[in-house]
Amino acid sequence: MTKPTLILDLDGTLIRNDLTFELFVLCARSNPFLFVYAVLRALTDRAAAKRMLAARFHAQIDARHLPYQPETLDLIETAKANGQAIEIVSGSDEELVRAVAEHLGIQVFKGSVPGTNLTAARKAKFLTDRHGSDFIYAGNSRADFAVWRVGQGGYAVNAPAGSFRLKRADGSKVDVEKLAAQRGELIPLLQSMRLHQWAKNLLLFIVPAIQIVNLTQPDFVRLFWGFLCFSLLASATYVLNDLFDIQDDRQHRSKAKRALASGRLSIPTATWFVALAIPAALYLSFLVDQSFGWVALAYFAVTAIYSFRLKRIAVADVFTLAGLFSIRVIAGAYIVDFPPSGWLLTFIGSFFLSLAIGKRFVEIRALTDNQSVAGRGYLASDAVPLLAAGCAIGTIAVLAMLIYGLSAPITVFSSETVVLIGSALLLSWVLRFWLLAGRGEVTDDPVVYAFKDRTSFVILATISLVFAYDLTGPLWQNLF
Repeated sequence: MTKPTLILDLDGTLIRNDLTFELFVLCARSNPFLFVYAVLRALTDRAAAKRMLAARFHAQIDARHLPYQPETLDLIETAKANGQAIEIVSGSDEELVRAVAEHLGIQVFKGSVPGTNLTAARKAKFLTDRHGSDFIYAGNSRADFAVWRVGQGGYAVNAPAGSFRLKRADGSKVDVEKLAAQRGELIPLLQSMRLHQWAKNLLLFIVPAIQIVNLTQPDFVRLFWGFLCFSLLASATYVLNDLFDIQDDRQHRSKAKRALASGRLSIPTATWFVALAIPAALYLSFLVDQSFGWVALAYFAVTAIYSFRLKRIAVADVFTLAGLFSIRVIAGAYIVDFPPSGWLLTFIGSFFLSLAIGKRFVEIRALTDNQSVAGRGYLASDAVPLLAAGCAIGTIAVLAMLIYGLSAPITVFSSETVVLIGSALLLSWVLRFWLLAGRGEVTDDPVVYAFKDRTSFVILATISLVFAYDLTGPLWQNLF
């Protein structure tokens, strides 16, 4: 007896993500004006919009690196072993479906073409015209209900509960088996927000810490809200950056595990978060302080330009990252209405420029000869110059700290000994960081390394305590 044909949906079933949404993201990253046109075109003719985007961007979607659903791949292997016919029928544009089918060795496939958006009832009609009811279907969404009802049931991947209560027109139950349970997106979203990176926003407190003896209670309240605003804004920009980096991240040894690249977080959920979080963070920033709000807006603008273009230009990317750290310091200074010293900004900029170079160096060090970092302007041969530049700039940062602490027009620290001890400890941290980076013992993110590595954390905590003791001296003297 001939087994019914196994029909596989593509988006959300065979792979965890949706290729049409990925085309829109690629378009938004490459040509925002074309993106607006594509969205408007999709409102009247989705299939035509899909074909237009696929024609321009399908080459940037590599079928080898897509986040395939393991349970569906196992289903394919079982069907092949049993001699069962397999087809891919999807609402994605046929060019994309073809690439996936060829990668998996599936001979028969069908996707949307201009004039036919192959989803829901249209897919059901296509399959009944081709197979009658002699097929089983693997799908994932409400749009697949119509298909399940006209076939012999099938399999559900991350599908809503209603998928298992379907009935045909004659009242008979549709037999749909749960192949993979419905997954939540809250945890993947929180992971994409990089909550641990909120530690970077402690830079807002640098200038207020220097002026701590002069701060009032309202200053502390504004600093608290300012920290939350910047943290929410930063998280939104991280998610936005991950949206634009999906294709590049999938080719990276560790970034491929990110929620968007791996398909654990959907593009619509990430887009809604970005669309809501950025305006909310900017609005609250202006409520905290008007000048602080303008700085927050500048931070977002620079981050957006970085995500669209600058991160793909060698050298410009690391200078932009260092500039974003400096903007955080300036933002905190505006909250307490105390302008930061040029020497302080020189130290902050140099120190984080060294760390930004370290981030790229770690990525490059993992490459083999003639390889390049996906989506970045660096080659494997750039490792040595970056190592030299990172060490030198880190040392310059320590020198800037010494000048700021010992020779600045306005003396910040009351004890030269404190400045010398703090600078010596920081120099030891910088040299140790680059020594371990050269050995390949630093993770992809130097900031994470700074807090996770025990020795690193102890050194930085000691520096903070030494400086805090000096800066809060007047408070202790007043208490005792």
